[in-house]
Formats: sequence, C-alpha cells, structure tokens
Amino acid sequence: MKRIVTSLTLAIVGLIVPGFAFAEEHECSVATLYGDYLFTGRADAPMYEHIATFPRVFAGVYTFDGEGKMSGVASQSRGGVTVTKIPVSATYTLDSECMGTLTFHPVPPATDEQHFDIFIAQDGEEGNFIRVDAGTIATRTLTRQGRASKKH
Repeated sequence: MKRIVTSLTLAIVGLIVPGFAFAEEHECSVATLYGDYLFTGRADAPMYEHIATFPRVFAGVYTFDGEGKMSGVASQSRGGVTVTKIPVSATYTLDSECMGTLTFHPVPPATDEQHFDIFIAQDGEEGNFIRVDAGTIATRTLTRQGRASKKH
C-alpha cells in the first residue's frame, strides 16, 4: 500500500510541476512588447452625438522598445478629414498576466494625455487597447510585424 501511495504521489507531482514551469515560461512583462506593430483603431463620439470630427479611424505603426516606451506614426480620418503621418509617443506597463496600461503623450493641438488599458497575447504577437478616459469611446488592435529580435 505504501508503494502505491508513493507511486501516485510521484505521478501527481510529475504532472503538476511541468505545468508550473510552463506557466512561468509564458509570463508577460514590458519586454513582451518589442518591435514594430501595425495597428488600426476607431473612435466614436460620446453618446453618438453629431460631432464633425467623428467617427475617427486610425492606422499606422507603433514601435515598442521592450522597456516601457513606444513611438510611432499614425494617420487618421476625423469625420472625413484626413490627417497623415502624425508622430506619436507613449509609455506603457505590462504585468505578468499580459494586461497593462498605455499613456499617449499629447500631440498638438491636443493638451491632454490619452489613457488605455491594454491586453496582449502571451507571445506578444498581437493585442487590443481600449481608451479609459471618461466620456471617450476608442479602441486599437495591433499585430507585430516580422519577428521580435529581443527575447521576452
């Protein structure tokens, strides 16, 4: 009986330990976001009011440095008026569960930062953002281009 209990205990430990190792191996950090990402996005007017600069659609490239900073270029259509190749920059956080925040620095004429919650795939290949500033409706989706040359 003692031999059976010992064997079962070893078998259970053998099944559990590799699972923990796998979970630790795929934890996220700011380094998970590294390299160039194509993105698209959309913003709508609050309460779907008629505002001349809405809806807005966005596309461009974000470059993440793997250390909490992002730079990029974006083009937008603001209610049918196109603004192209706007330089953007931001800082970001990413926790072990691949969730974090991203704060865009103001681009004139804007004077306020924009705050997003971010959700990133464990491999860092893609993700989604949602703006969390009161009274805003905006999302972004991103996909890594090429292979990341930095290990995450």
